[in-house]
Amino acid sequence: MVTPAYGEQDTLFPPPYRYIIDTCSILSQKSDEPHRRNVYSTLWQNIDEMVKSKAIVICSEIEDEVEDDELKQWLQQNECEVLPIDTVVQQNVTKIVNEHPRLLDFSNTKSSGDAFIIATAMKYQITVITEENKNSQKKIPQICAAYSIPCLNVIELAEQEGWTF
Repeated sequence: MVTPAYGEQDTLFPPPYRYIIDTCSILSQKSDEPHRRNVYSTLWQNIDEMVKSKAIVICSEIEDEVEDDELKQWLQQNECEVLPIDTVVQQNVTKIVNEHPRLLDFSNTKSSGDAFIIATAMKYQITVITEENKNSQKKIPQICAAYSIPCLNVIELAEQEGWTF
């Protein structure tokens, strides 16, 4: 079997994945965050449904980044699909960090899932959801733009999906 190039899926029937969500967007539903669930309940109910239907997924590196017990429970309750880091994703990560070394923060001893979320989005040709600053050269939105990967925040997701509240 020939390994697909980055951006190519290796399945006969494409999965239902449309979005991959970053840790900061998952965190934004917390009570002390901008898109707190108690205020934006309908937004999060819609996101819950998209997670349950596997339209919104995460990669294993993002699962590892989520340390909050409440958010881990949210992922489990909604049966969030966790995409593994395979050879294609790993090749994409290598390409990303070689071309955008500033994405890595060597002062932080914990692994960052940023390159992995972008690499997974490349493989499955899906949109990244993140709350990161769109103007920073070393953040997800700028790296996504370099590879023509769509990137939205939670409010832009609501707009794209046509949700009104």
